Amino acid sequence: MSKIYELIPLTDLDRTAQLRVLNIRNEEFIREWMFTEGVISEAEHLAWIERLKADQSQICLVIVDEHTCPFGAVNLKKIDKRHKSAELGFYKTRNINEKGLMAKSLAALIDYSFDTLGLEKIYTEVFDGNLKSLNIHKMLLFTEEGFLRSHIVNGEKRIGLRLFGLLKNEWQKGKGRINIRNDITIHPIKRINGECDTIDGKDGV
Repeated sequence: MSKIYELIPLTDLDRTAQLRVLNIRNEEFIREWMFTEGVISEAEHLAWIERLKADQSQICLVIVDEHTCPFGAVNLKKIDKRHKSAELGFYKTRNINEKGLMAKSLAALIDYSFDTLGLEKIYTEVFDGNLKSLNIHKMLLFTEEGFLRSHIVNGEKRIGLRLFGLLKNEWQKGKGRINIRNDITIHPIKRINGECDTIDGKDGV
């Protein structure tokens, strides 16, 4: 990739960039594959950002270029410190055609999740028919663990959910086989108390 990209906590961006993320979240292509299909209001978006500042069960990292222009996000939610697991999510605007950007961003987050946060498993739910998402999970060594038939309403029809999971040891053993050069950096993730996120006492990045 010719540009330099970083992952910056959504809470650390200025208001202009935060609202750019809102525009991306509201793109029709992205809402099509979200559990909440409605348009997100500015008030709802900003309230969510305020909650993120103290919520240790969620992390939202925005993919930005050298001008701090957002192009999407990768996130963890339902971070469980006891079971050392979390649910993965991601989205990217269609207004950029940078091949491999999302895969590299996810690989960086996966490394961070296992090496810094101390997680042992990452899991996710993928809408049946979302081929791009299905393929990127398989490329990143996720194992399909189940299928929930006709599980949710999406638009005017019922669709299934495919369940994927990735274990720390699977990632460590297999990531060398993936043709992804991980050159995306992650800015420190801090909370209101100023501490970096960890689960097992490791220092934040």
